[in-house]
Amino acid sequence: MNYIDKIRDEIRRYFNPDAEIHGSEELILSPNGNYKVKTCIFRQTKPGCNWDVTKVDIDEANQSKLLQSFLVDGGTFFHSWVTKNGIEYLLCAEDLCGGQTVIDLTNNKMLSYTENDNGFIWTKHLLSPDEKFLAVFGCGWGSPFFVIVYHFDDPLDLPLKVAYEPEWVGYDVVGWVDNKSLKVKKSADSEESIICL
Repeated sequence: MNYIDKIRDEIRRYFNPDAEIHGSEELILSPNGNYKVKTCIFRQTKPGCNWDVTKVDIDEANQSKLLQSFLVDGGTFFHSWVTKNGIEYLLCAEDLCGGQTVIDLTNNKMLSYTENDNGFIWTKHLLSPDEKFLAVFGCGWGSPFFVIVYHFDDPLDLPLKVAYEPEWVGYDVVGWVDNKSLKVKKSADSEESIICL
């Protein structure tokens, strides 16, 4: 069941547009320069809770046309830009702990999914060379980092289906070696390839 509306309602309930954290604004340009993202962090007003949220505005870079505006339930905006079949996507999570958000920038469509379970935090996204799989690097709250590989045939069909979930943890994912293997870094001078499909 998708609980994204519940998450959005809670964020809006405690959102104060006058509580922007000074100096938190950041402007991010897409790799091809077609889109820009502006983020600002705000303190929430929920009593007894030290909670920040990030306001995200996505514009067309040349026309300054607002495409999407939403709030992320955390003070960090993990995201990646990927292009599949000529369509540009921004990948992130409205619900930081366990959420999946896929934004089709080319067609201005946004979908989000969460089970509201403090699950897997997406921090980095790597598209396979054949564009069929998405390796997502991240962690659970307070746990070591690891990767989950998802099917990415239909990016807007959420939740993404798991293709492979390795048992190894405590490394960084460098990139895809080919369509079946990932290069991982276990230390500053130790890289190896892991077959995952």
